[in-house]
Parts: sequence; structure tokens; C-alpha cells
Amino acid sequence: MKRTLCILATLFLALPQLMVAEQPTKPVKNVIFMISDGTSLSTISLARWYQNLQADSLTRLHLDPYMSGTVLTFCSDAPIGDSAPTTSTYMNGMPSIQGMVGTYPYATSHDLVPVDSAMAYRPIVSLMEATRLLQNRKVGVVITCEFPHATPADATAHSYSRKRYDWIIPQMVHNHLDVVIGGGAGLISEEQVNYLKGDGYGVYLNDYASLKTNQKERMWSLFSHRDIPYDMDGVAGKDPKLSEMVTSALTLLNRDNPNGFFLLVEGSKVDWAAHANDPVAMATEFLAFDRAVQVALDFAKADGNTIVVLTADHGNSGLSIGRGDLRNYAGTSKEKLFGPLIKIQKSSVGLANMIKAAEESELPRIFEEVTTFAPTEEELVALKLLRQLELAPDAEREAIKQQLKALSISGEGALYTAGLADFIASIYRNHMYLGFTTHGHTAEDVFLASYAPTEEQRLRGVHSNMELHNYLRKSLGLGPTMLELTDKYFAPHSEVFSGLKVTITGEEPKDKVLTVKKGRKTLSIKSYTNQLYLNGKLQQLSLPVVYVDKTDQFYLPTSLRALLDK
Repeated sequence: MKRTLCILATLFLALPQLMVAEQPTKPVKNVIFMISDGTSLSTISLARWYQNLQADSLTRLHLDPYMSGTVLTFCSDAPIGDSAPTTSTYMNGMPSIQGMVGTYPYATSHDLVPVDSAMAYRPIVSLMEATRLLQNRKVGVVITCEFPHATPADATAHSYSRKRYDWIIPQMVHNHLDVVIGGGAGLISEEQVNYLKGDGYGVYLNDYASLKTNQKERMWSLFSHRDIPYDMDGVAGKDPKLSEMVTSALTLLNRDNPNGFFLLVEGSKVDWAAHANDPVAMATEFLAFDRAVQVALDFAKADGNTIVVLTADHGNSGLSIGRGDLRNYAGTSKEKLFGPLIKIQKSSVGLANMIKAAEESELPRIFEEVTTFAPTEEELVALKLLRQLELAPDAEREAIKQQLKALSISGEGALYTAGLADFIASIYRNHMYLGFTTHGHTAEDVFLASYAPTEEQRLRGVHSNMELHNYLRKSLGLGPTMLELTDKYFAPHSEVFSGLKVTITGEEPKDKVLTVKKGRKTLSIKSYTNQLYLNGKLQQLSLPVVYVDKTDQFYLPTSLRALLDK
């Protein structure tokens, strides 16, 4: 049985190679890689219809002329992708396990790719790290989620758990990134801010003007405590648009830069809207991503030596335009099919926040003003109770849950386990003939669009996520693979310092300190930083070292042995 599964997996992974011959790739100066997280093809169709409902003439997206194929994404052991391992594959070429960021997988009984068990949990060098180390390119990330979230972390950090922000954030801070713009102003510590400022960065927290006024060569500009609000919920002059953040990043990365740059952009919250099954937020978040695509395309066309690659990391939600209770599907007008899609002025999260901030008596008025329709009597009761549940102290919550359990609203199941925003999204859905099969990820192919200086350089056809990585690597002109570089830059300390006196101190992984002694020389370094001390004198490494508790190893450059052997 296991042999049969291996044969099937081999055939499965060979499909993209059978469909499309390898395309020649000429290196370029700049690469802009843009990911619309959790975006199924049906979500793109919904965004097009959203535009068309606003004006009949709006039928195309900015990326449409550059659509060139699809991408098959997967984990090392599962066809349905998770953002952490799937974007890791784009960055380092090796599919990994659910939740793993920039980290080699462990072997399972159902692997889809060959896995070397000896490499389990080892950090893998990313394209962003490689191009900075080997080519001195500038590098940056722009996101709408918090900065240590899975996709940006995949390019800039390494952890077998995407949830361990206490491991990921210090790595990003110490990884010599030229530009970081996105959410998470409440996640970076004062000590980390001071470190960055001391290293010459402009660091801005909730400073909208910084996107245009920064004069530093490198910058971190962070907004909101965690994620930036949905595009349709943002406050002008306070919450930046993705297109504005991309404009700022490109301006800075292109300034006095003979070696070029690699920029990763993520439209992060298309995925979040899809998890919520909120069709309004799904459409508007993708349109916000598409406006950022136009900024990137305009830059690439003017520059003449830039490639732009656009894709998603996986599908999400199983959205269908049309559903089982739509009887005359081929005779239904777009107005009836999509209902009040373009009339709703806030995402389900945005409306929930408005309701919680107002008096309960104002709820019906606010709801109708935002949506253009009134909730039913049953929905209104549920909205009020869910509002109370989210605002109530812990001692009162159980009584409210009991009231919610007594409600029976068709299709909504256990309301007491839902949030106010979740229920609002369900009301949105009930007014449109849109179907959803899941609140989770899905395994269908995702879109691929590409722009290059010449038509021959564009990526076309059906590709795996591994093949897309190779296209990016070759476009950057990187010869060695990321696994080859990993042998040099992320070797286990037990190999690098074999035969020497080594001690590891500290209770938690983030507090671990490696100390190595040879003769009169003592080397020490703290986990997840690039701060190395040799006989008490500070040196900055080109990469942060990574401690992994699963293996009780520090992973670091092989060149460090020479510091002690001199």
C-alpha cells in the first residue's frame, strides 16, 4: 500500500512537468513577488463581478492581461496547503509541514515529496536571505497582516511553529531587511525598536506620513496593534492602503541601488475574509490587492529590468457563484445573483466593531445604514445577544450563551460558539446566491500572472509551487539551491564546533545562549539574533542564528569555526 501511495505521489508531482516544458529564465535586476493569500479562482471572479456591478464598463482587473497559468500548491505531506509551508516552498523550494515557517519537514507515512529525516526541523535559507547574502540586493516585505505572520516570516525567519512570534520577531529584526511595511505596531518591543534605530533604520509606529517622509536608507513602518483593518474599513490618513505601502517600498528599494531588489508583497487578508466566508470583504480585499498590482506593474514597465510574479499560496472557502437553492441559475440577473454585494459599506468585522462601540438601541439603525437592509426580528435578537456576549465580563457570559442556545436560526447552528462578526457574515451570505463549502483552505490550483521585460521571460502554464520557486531563483540569478546554501549558513552547532567545549544555557528557547570555548577564545551568541560576542567584543552576523529545541541545536554559519581556529 505504501509503495502504491509513493508511486501515486510521484505521478501527482510530475503532472506540472508533463504539462509544461521548462522555460528559459534570464536573470533580471529586480523581482517583485506578490501573493494574494488564500485566494481561489472563484474569489477573483467575484471581484470582477463586484467591479461590474459598480459600472458595466468595469470588466477587467489590472492583472488580467498578465494571467499566464495556474500553480499547484501543497505541503510536504498534504494536498491542501497551509500558508506557512506553502509560501516557504516559494521561498526555499522544499514543501513542508503545516505550521512550519522556513523549516525542513519531518518525514510522515504519507509524504508527497522525498523527505530526508536527518534534516528534520532544520532552518532552510530563503530566496530573500540568499539574494541579500550573495548579491547584496536590497530586500523588503509589505503586508496587511501583522509582520511576523506566516507569509512574511517564510521569507525572513525560521520556526517549526508559525505561532511562536517570540521566536520569529527577533529573527526578522536581526535579519538586515531594508524595508518592512505592514501591521503589528503593538508587537515590536521598545528594545527591538531601539536596536533598529541604532542600526540606522527609520522606525515608525502608526505614522501614516512616514510612507512619504522617511529619509532613512532602511525603514520599518508598522500600523495597528496587529493587522491593518480591511481595506473597506480603514480610516483615510490613518490606515494605509496596500497600494500606498507598495509605492513607498518601491521608492525606497529603488533609491541608489545598483544591485537591484527582491520585494515580497502580500494581500494578507483575502484569506482572513475567506475564512470568515465574508463575500464583501473577499471581493474588496482582492480589489485592493489588484490596485497594488497596478503600482508594481507600472514600476516594472518604467524600469525595464523587473519581473513581477503574482499568485496565491492556496485556495480558501470553496466559494461558488451560485448555489443549490438558485432554481433558474442561467436565467438569474446579476443584481439578483449578487444581491446587495456592492451596497454593503463595511466588512462583517467592521460592522461588528461599529455595533460594539455604539449603544444597543442604535443597532438596527447602524445595521441598516451599513447594509441597506434591515435584519429580521430573529437576527436582531441574535445580534444583540452576541454583542452582549463580546462585551460582558466573564461572570455574565454563561447566562448569555444559554440564551443563544435557545435561539434557532436556520443554517447557523450553535450561535453561542460564533462571534458577532461571524454571524454578520452569515447574514451577508443569506442575501446573495453564493455558496461556501468550508471555512478552511482548499486544494485547487491557484492563479498565476506574470510580467517580464520580454515575453520569453514570462512564466506560463501549469506549475507546482516547487517549480515557481525555481523560476524565482533563476530570475534572481542565484546558482546554488537553497538547500545547498543551508549546508553553509544553517549547519548544526554540534558539527560546526565538533571537538570543542560547548554549553547551552537559558530556560526558554528565546533565552538560550550558546557558548563555545577554545583556548583563550570564548564565543557566545543568543538565540534568534545576529549578535555574536568573541571574547566580549560584539560582531554582527549576516544572518540570525536559530535555536531548535526539538533537536537542541543552534543552526549557524560554518564560517564561525574559523573565528576560534585563528
